[in-house]
Amino acid sequence: MPERPLILFPTPEQAERIKRKMYTPPPAYPSIERQYDRLNPYFSVLRQAFQQKAIAIQNSPVGLNPEFALVFEVVGSVENFYTAVKRVEGMEWMFEAFTDEIEPDNDFYNIDDSGQRKESNLSGRVYCVMSNQEAMNQLLSLWDRYVAGETNVFKSGFAGLKDIFVHIKTIRRWGPEDRIYETNIMEYWKESLEIAGNQEVPFEIELFFRNDPTKRRVAYETVRRAVVELGGIVRSQCEIESINYHSMLVVLPRQQIQLLVDTYDQISIVTIDDIMFFRPVSQAVLKGYEDSSALDTDSDRTDIQPDADPIIGIFDGMPVQNHRLLSGRLIVDDPDNYENNYLEKYRCHGTAMASLIIYGDLSRNDQVHNRKVYFRPVLKPILDFRGNAIERVPTDIIFVDVIHRAVRRLFEGEGATPAVAPTVKVINISIGDPVRQLTSIMSPLARLLDWLSFKYKVLFIVSAGNQNTGGLDIGISFDEFKRLTQEQRNERIFSYLKDEIRNLRVLSPAESINSLTIGALYTDACQVTENERQAAAVSDGLPSPVSSFGLGYNRIITPDLYYYGGRKFLIRSIDGGLRWPISGREPGCKVAAPYADGSESGQAFSFGTSDAAAQITHEAGKCYDVLNEIFFNETGHSIPNDYTAILLKGMLTHGASWDTCSDELSKLTQLPPNKLHRWLGNGVPDISRVIECTDRRITLIGLGGLKPEEAHVYTLPLPFDFSTQLVKRRLTVTLAYFSPISPAKQRYRTAQIWFEIEQPHKLFPTRQNTDWNSVRRGTLQHEIFSGDNAVVWDTDDSIKIKVNCKKDAENCKETVAYGLFVTFEVAEGLDVDVYTSIVNKIRQAVPITTLGRA
Repeated sequence: MPERPLILFPTPEQAERIKRKMYTPPPAYPSIERQYDRLNPYFSVLRQAFQQKAIAIQNSPVGLNPEFALVFEVVGSVENFYTAVKRVEGMEWMFEAFTDEIEPDNDFYNIDDSGQRKESNLSGRVYCVMSNQEAMNQLLSLWDRYVAGETNVFKSGFAGLKDIFVHIKTIRRWGPEDRIYETNIMEYWKESLEIAGNQEVPFEIELFFRNDPTKRRVAYETVRRAVVELGGIVRSQCEIESINYHSMLVVLPRQQIQLLVDTYDQISIVTIDDIMFFRPVSQAVLKGYEDSSALDTDSDRTDIQPDADPIIGIFDGMPVQNHRLLSGRLIVDDPDNYENNYLEKYRCHGTAMASLIIYGDLSRNDQVHNRKVYFRPVLKPILDFRGNAIERVPTDIIFVDVIHRAVRRLFEGEGATPAVAPTVKVINISIGDPVRQLTSIMSPLARLLDWLSFKYKVLFIVSAGNQNTGGLDIGISFDEFKRLTQEQRNERIFSYLKDEIRNLRVLSPAESINSLTIGALYTDACQVTENERQAAAVSDGLPSPVSSFGLGYNRIITPDLYYYGGRKFLIRSIDGGLRWPISGREPGCKVAAPYADGSESGQAFSFGTSDAAAQITHEAGKCYDVLNEIFFNETGHSIPNDYTAILLKGMLTHGASWDTCSDELSKLTQLPPNKLHRWLGNGVPDISRVIECTDRRITLIGLGGLKPEEAHVYTLPLPFDFSTQLVKRRLTVTLAYFSPISPAKQRYRTAQIWFEIEQPHKLFPTRQNTDWNSVRRGTLQHEIFSGDNAVVWDTDDSIKIKVNCKKDAENCKETVAYGLFVTFEVAEGLDVDVYTSIVNKIRQAVPITTLGRA
């Protein structure tokens, strides 16, 4: 137990949430009459399409879906449209997406604060609704009567049908282009055809999720028949109602794939109205090493607790179980027999991740995780054209289904097998799918992780995904790059990254809002420097050029954190450009690895976002031990089960800041200091700051559960004199929670929880790191406030932190658990023991309960 441990807040006061409305000038809309004239051609096309489909249904020997998926592109948003659609018989809500690329015209345009037209793209929504002909005719009839001036057309609950009318920019059917061009399927089909041989081509068909199981069965049968008619087969299907997911894994002959590439709009399967997307099978591919060396690290570094239940799980490629560093430390659970034909020399990625999670970077000689780690293999090996091992998601499975079954097996069991590791609180997934980069629609795997997080109270730590994996095409040769100074290299590479940032967004499932997504820093513990054939890409400690960047879904701060991702030095490519070596040599994060000839345990040096995520998972093990000790000493019990994962999420973030590289990064990106979240997320964690306190720094922990409209108020006494001397002080507050989700709504997050500090400008007038609006969009709010001014302050005064809850995407009936971390600290100049003074004040209050509440 440290001399100055973290302490628990007293039980918070009950309160009502803060209510505040923000005004944004609405865009200009056309008149009702103008809108009716403008939309009539769209209505005519839809009427004709329904008539043609009615004829096709009559002439078809098998049942066809009598509905169309209709796309409403609207300017702004119409929240009550969702409610109205749910009430219309014959209509069913499919999904909603955000867009900020609607071009203005004379009917729709933005207005500035002075009321003048502003030439900029409009933001809005894309609503997708399944409708039959009768429901569509009813809607058009209502609009006809509304435009004619008839009153009371829209009865209670149907106002959304009226409100959306003037917002509609276009209305159309969901068509073949929608099913193909948003998913990289065309590129995947073309690449598959370039591979020699007669292999059939697997891919996924994602169906519109229907609430009625009968309609789901009909949709499946319709698509299955179409696949069979093309000479293909359906290998499997997956339905997960809680995330609105229904998908089929199919295989088609190469000649049919060729026809799809050449004339896709003439192939009947592409026009089936039940199909939402054609998607490639997961392309998550993890390369091995061209070389590794014999292990030079002592394996006998700490004893493992033989009876301690695992709290960390890994989903990855099969590890080398008998490696000296891993032997006896893993619980490998392989119900699908992935180990078969998984030769030891190919077991690179899973071995590295297990090593980093248990030991951290071996070069750092860090604290060792002393519990066994649960391991579920989800990758299989293949060989590339050079004979090197590549580990990848298998092409004969639906990856969403595999992860769903794997997590359910952990906590509920599978078949006759009981729950295999129900004590796991953190699951590491260092796997990203390059063909499912962040879009306006949340990927199915990210939706799955969000739902599983809330359901099982488990934290997923996910790598952001690697970009620029082959090399860097920055417009100069290796020789030219080699001659640049390191500062010039930084400028050249970050100029390239800035231009490409829209193409460097996180890879599925990293956009998950309940998970902790980790980007990579270009740093490690190696002391090696570049030689004449190598060139360091950027300065040590800057964000890595292979990391994903930008913002996440709904402009949430994503990645959440950046951590040690290792380095590789650029080398000369065949054409004289810049490429990364496929090498296990220094520099990089030192990890366990299969040895070349399999005769002994090996080691290698790796880099990327996988390494960063695994090392954050390693830190989660440390945080768990600290939290468990705190709760046991203060309450006599271990951490409350429903709060463990949430507290770990907050604790891992709480020590994060931009201090390590913000000045340099601000100069390189030409962004102000409060806009660096696109490049650094919430910052780089310093776990040592949350493990224990000092005489000048104290950290308190709060936790509770809220329903919408409720709030909790925490009181932090500050018994110091700030009025007679200038004291540099800082307040860091981190709030973490898991939200239920509404998978068909663009706002997605069902509940929002956020904190506000009472009069922060008095003691802490400066807000550091990111702006106040960005930090509230996800399920992790991390803010740093500072000040050094003299203020009137009594030694009995305190600050109050209010934790609020409100509904977001739709009504939330569940209690949402949260964790809160608050750190107050001062620099030199205050002649008082901050820790002892606050602890003495806190102990006079009512102690926190052991929290049976959830």
